[in-house]
Amino acid sequence: MRKTIYYTNNPKIVGIAFIIFSVIFGIIGILVMMLPKFKSQKCTETVIAEVVENLTEHDRHSHTGSSVLYRPVFAFTYKGENYHIESNTSANPPAFDIGEKVKLKIDPDDPSNIYAPADRTYGFIGIIFLFISGIFLIIGILLVISYIRSLKKEKTKMFYE
Repeated sequence: MRKTIYYTNNPKIVGIAFIIFSVIFGIIGILVMMLPKFKSQKCTETVIAEVVENLTEHDRHSHTGSSVLYRPVFAFTYKGENYHIESNTSANPPAFDIGEKVKLKIDPDDPSNIYAPADRTYGFIGIIFLFISGIFLIIGILLVISYIRSLKKEKTKMFYE
């Protein structure tokens, strides 16, 4: 069975693809940056938690082979019950030190649903996505402009022939 693969060097098609990817990365970046806002609507109670552990994870997608990420575990008491909750985010270096007191926002209906306003991981990831989106947008626009200019040159060339 033979597969045929088609390639294009048409700057218009490639430019439009870059612009589409730019929009997708932009939307993802904005949603990631808005995640703490969405969480803050449900997580309305404030508690002071202590970081009791930084769990280690190995990131195999690192360009250096493998790197260690640290995920904090928070301990707090709410309405007489003790909770030990892992954060949803990991970082290197650790976002919080063991023993550090951290202000958490929790969902009063589900105290295991938390977010730490001091954790800036979502904002950082969102900025990365928006930066990539901007680069894709610039490349896409330049490719489309290149295509339009080449069309104008062809028309001018045909007019003088």
